[in-house]
Amino acid sequence: MILSDFEWCGQSGSLFGLLPCNFDSPALEANENGATLEFTTVRVPGSDRQRPLSGRYAEALTGTFQVCKNPKTTPAPFFTTEDIRFFNRWLNRRDGYHTFKICIKGDGGYPEYYFRAFLNLKKLELGGRVVGLEITVTTNSPYAYFEPKTAVMHLTANTPRYTYTDVSDEVGCLYPTFTIQCDASGDLVLQNSLSGIKSRIEGCSPGEILTMDSEHRILSSSLRKDAVMKSFNFGWLDIMNTYEDRRNIYSANLPCTVTMTYSPIAKVGL
Repeated sequence: MILSDFEWCGQSGSLFGLLPCNFDSPALEANENGATLEFTTVRVPGSDRQRPLSGRYAEALTGTFQVCKNPKTTPAPFFTTEDIRFFNRWLNRRDGYHTFKICIKGDGGYPEYYFRAFLNLKKLELGGRVVGLEITVTTNSPYAYFEPKTAVMHLTANTPRYTYTDVSDEVGCLYPTFTIQCDASGDLVLQNSLSGIKSRIEGCSPGEILTMDSEHRILSSSLRKDAVMKSFNFGWLDIMNTYEDRRNIYSANLPCTVTMTYSPIAKVGL
């Protein structure tokens, strides 16, 4: 990876005086940092995404880059024990995958996509002193994700359909989160004509807000709480594209407002 900066969990490396670089010295030693993460993962049904358990997995993007202290912003070129402790706490996290972004040299800013990843660190030592860190990035999928996209669909008797063009680089289905505000009583049926998926939720009430997290298979209601699952046909609404068609036409048999949020796939490498 050739980059000018990186972002981890919403904070940039430059904020803490780190500068991506490339050490080229035969005397340099890369030593273990004492906290190496490995994850065993399970694939989410109907998705290419992995969920962490505790070990390693195949089919992931990986990359390595090196950082040193920026001489323009930090007084000392070497990493102290306190520095190593701080960067271990920030970068080396065992609570699953987190957002990782890269700022590529020459592009002048962060791209619109991000990765879900975990990081491992090695100390780069020269003459007994730590002069840099080597950071290995392991992602949860073979691609990146665009920043979340949101579409608000006002489905009424006069406009019962809404067309949304999927911008994902991967052909197939993704499972967004849908927030549905019901404006009438009855059995609500939502459909995506491209995939043919129909979501039927019986006994809806005006003002009821339904939240359908299709990726994690969770449906909740502002009025019925967990009891809403008994009225559901388990048709998890999706978004998709084929090689010939990207248009998803959503429709409803009852007036409602549907807010869809998802992260399209960006087929880029590290």
